[in-house]
Amino acid sequence: MFSQKTTKSILLLMIVVLLVVTTACGKNTDSVNEKVVTYAQIMDPTTLDVHRATGDQGRNVYINICETLFTYDSDWNLEPKLIERYEQVSDLEWVFYLKEGVKFSNGEPFTSEVVGWNLDRGVDTEYPRQAWDYAPYYDKWEAIDEHTLKIYTKIKAFNFPLQISDIPMLEPKHSEEIGEEAIGTDIVGTGPYILESWEKDQQIVLVANENYWGGKPNVDKYIIKTIPEQSTQIAEFLSGELDIIEGLNFESLEMIKKEEGVKIDSRYETRVIWLGFNTLDWSPNQELQDSRVRQALNYAVNKEAIVNDILGGYGRQLATWYREDFPAYDPNIKGFEYNPEKAKQLLADAGYPNGFSIKLQSNTGSTAKGHEISQAVAADLAAVGVKCEVLTEEFSAMRNILINGQDAKKAEGLYSWSWASKPGMVGNWITGLIQRTGITSYNAIEGYEEIADAIFNSETVEEYEGHLKVFQQMLVDDPPFLYLPQLQKIFAISERLDWSPNEHYYIEAVHMDVIEK
Repeated sequence: MFSQKTTKSILLLMIVVLLVVTTACGKNTDSVNEKVVTYAQIMDPTTLDVHRATGDQGRNVYINICETLFTYDSDWNLEPKLIERYEQVSDLEWVFYLKEGVKFSNGEPFTSEVVGWNLDRGVDTEYPRQAWDYAPYYDKWEAIDEHTLKIYTKIKAFNFPLQISDIPMLEPKHSEEIGEEAIGTDIVGTGPYILESWEKDQQIVLVANENYWGGKPNVDKYIIKTIPEQSTQIAEFLSGELDIIEGLNFESLEMIKKEEGVKIDSRYETRVIWLGFNTLDWSPNQELQDSRVRQALNYAVNKEAIVNDILGGYGRQLATWYREDFPAYDPNIKGFEYNPEKAKQLLADAGYPNGFSIKLQSNTGSTAKGHEISQAVAADLAAVGVKCEVLTEEFSAMRNILINGQDAKKAEGLYSWSWASKPGMVGNWITGLIQRTGITSYNAIEGYEEIADAIFNSETVEEYEGHLKVFQQMLVDDPPFLYLPQLQKIFAISERLDWSPNEHYYIEAVHMDVIEK
């Protein structure tokens, strides 16, 4: 028989054990019921600062946290998101009526002054910024009331809502408290997810915003892993550690398709790859100052072979990089067919009958096949007498060389790069790639500054479209780039996931659901 004291001790121990077991079971239940999606990128973002970040790696993260004023429907028609409606009240004035009841994840309200603060910060020149489409037009803003904002433009803007549609909204109070540099790792938005943690070069974890104005998202936790090697991504995907991988080589598809529970999808990107001609006055290849040389290099490359043999048919060659969805697209403008004999003749006419030597900086940031494409280009150039040395660069190193790197003078005569934008948005291609102040512009070819100014200062839609058609022809007659294909990105997706990529391919977890555990 136990003593009264012993009995009490045993009862107390049993209660403690029961509490521990109950707590443990509760944790297991939460863990089992939690919907988690894991996706892999080839590299970490350089920053999560929404106005400073460049490239898909940053936007694939922050677009889940910080929302934009507009979004798109399934047919890529612009539709309001953080606004209710808008109107143009004069040639230089637009009024936007904001959605009421929207709050940032820290509880701060979304107001007219918030939008104005973000627009100002996006065009601030004190720090490096993205090439926003609205920048050439934007003048100032005025808060009419808490949810009504008037924006003044410097010049006529025919589709200003489209031009400001892509800028994400940061929470100003928090951002100013932590300072410019800290924003890159600590952003607060109105979006469906909150940044929980970032282990550099390992993973970023986002958790659902329980108080999201649009309703709590289906996926509770979204993990973005950094895995540079495609073979490692595939191994982790097939073992169930990853739910989404992208940018697959077509050679991998046969193996992946054999596995159960896998969906393969592909989409034409709004991203186009190309090789840039460095025509600045310090370029190591002054031969590129002659348009005949730049035309010759375009004629020398067998782009159809690149699409078929290297990309496995997952791509298509455009006349330049001017996409079909851009305004005033002219299908009658012809690009450069494969014609090595014409390339040789143009080189001879330019004074280089025996060719010349050039270096090509290559990277795999836009496609895992980047170096193969560069080697194919080098072989084709060699066939017309141009000795091309391929320098293989890590994508992060390439970004550091090219983005705002004009003063550092580390870009070679040729460099591999790419650009993307939402449908219809050609402005940031011009400001970012063509104008001399562009973040990755190494273009000093005469006439481009003038046509860019004419485009942005057009008085009528007809004038605007006319200048764009002239611009498209200039891209052929006096090419700043060696044009390469528009890519078709290949995805592998777990069948436990209800999700398909869109053509813009930024990956938003709010559109996902887990249908099977």
